Amino acid sequence: MKIGILGGTGLIGKSLIQTAIQKGHRFRVFSRQTSLPKSLSSFPEIEFVTCLLPQSSDLENLDAIINLVGEPIAGVRWTEERKQLISTSRIEFTRGLVARIQDLKNPPKVFINASAVGYYGMSETIHQSYTETSPPGDDFLAKLCVDWENQTNPLLPLGIRTILLRTGIVLSPKGGALEKMIPPFLLGVGGSIASGTQGMSWIHILDFINATLHLMTSSTSQGAYNLVSPNPTSNAEFSKQLAKTLNRPNLFKVPTFAIQALFGEGSVVVTKGQYVVPERLLQSGYEFQFQNLNEALSNLLEKN
Repeated sequence: MKIGILGGTGLIGKSLIQTAIQKGHRFRVFSRQTSLPKSLSSFPEIEFVTCLLPQSSDLENLDAIINLVGEPIAGVRWTEERKQLISTSRIEFTRGLVARIQDLKNPPKVFINASAVGYYGMSETIHQSYTETSPPGDDFLAKLCVDWENQTNPLLPLGIRTILLRTGIVLSPKGGALEKMIPPFLLGVGGSIASGTQGMSWIHILDFINATLHLMTSSTSQGAYNLVSPNPTSNAEFSKQLAKTLNRPNLFKVPTFAIQALFGEGSVVVTKGQYVVPERLLQSGYEFQFQNLNEALSNLLEKN
């Protein structure tokens, strides 16, 4: 397939492109950057377009479009300005992209848009796992995800198969949450955060990529899918397993007030969480490579 991708120069996008090319796909990468990152620059299967928002002419004759654009949410202080940037980069950008797609003479067969398990709201405690049919929460991230997903609604009457990726914590030692968690454990000062009972719905980066490609190429796949492992865990259990994999102690506990002092309202990203399962993804026939956390962490860390 000829795939247009936005947000393709980030950690997940680069890995997705490299894997998909090996499966015979080609890409048109749209980015604010002036050139491709070195890890992608040698692939003849990639066209590169520098832009803030693609012109309709650049989106013609693509089989699929994947939108992964969004300013970082975790690890930043949520000032009002930051919250506006977080919203604009998702809601306004997606709205503009969808408007351009509506103008196409030869639109894509499938449109894949990022979303997040934040859709279901945040909690400090253990609760029954959410599925794709669970209602949305009412906090900032939940309302953001609802509005973000709704921007794709105009594509449905056009017959464009639309997929919403409600993604959990994507595990990779090269970026994201896991990369930030490793150094304290290696120094022997790692441990759980806040209550430790908050849910961590995670997915190995290879399963994220393969599940996305699976949904993209499955003609019956449409709507929202939770891209998470079937086995969510608590922050305390995640910390315990990470320490075991790294052969380091798991003695310390970071109190809520310390995280709040650093990130203010944005601290909820780590002091709260949710337990989510991929019910529709499993029903679609996808088979996970890494269902269990110990297997995922061993694969990601023991070879690095």
